Amino acid sequence: MRELHVSRVREMSVDEVKTKIKDLREELFNLSFRNSMRQLDNPLKIRETRRDLARLMTVLEEHQRGIRPLGEAKTESSGKTMAEGKAKPVKAKAKAKAKAKSAPKAKAKAKPKAKPKTRSVPKAKAAGRAKSAPRAKSAGRTKAPAKAK
Repeated sequence: MRELHVSRVREMSVDEVKTKIKDLREELFNLSFRNSMRQLDNPLKIRETRRDLARLMTVLEEHQRGIRPLGEAKTESSGKTMAEGKAKPVKAKAKAKAKAKSAPKAKAKAKPKAKPKTRSVPKAKAAGRAKSAPRAKSAGRTKAPAKAK
């Protein structure tokens, strides 16, 4: 759907977004069913619907977490909008949780870690491939010299 832009979605209320999500899920089911029966004219419609659904779900999730508010629907009892009635403690709580989680990690990072022990390589071998030392002869059986007749 080309008409479903994020700016327009953010103007909707929470209920409108939820009903739109429900409608898109139904439409996606019908499209995939028609596609499996080879009756779908434009299979790209499935991709567009999936992306629109994801876009709506993302905007709704941002609203629920307090990152970005959705459109402001008026409440009937008071003249205040729903966004004015709610404070923004969600964002503050999230920041406090993040600080609490990162504090032990910061202390752990401050400790210097012991370096793993590695073998030192002589400079001759480090610079290039030097000839290796002659191999020791095996302690096992060796070929006996052939007897002369």
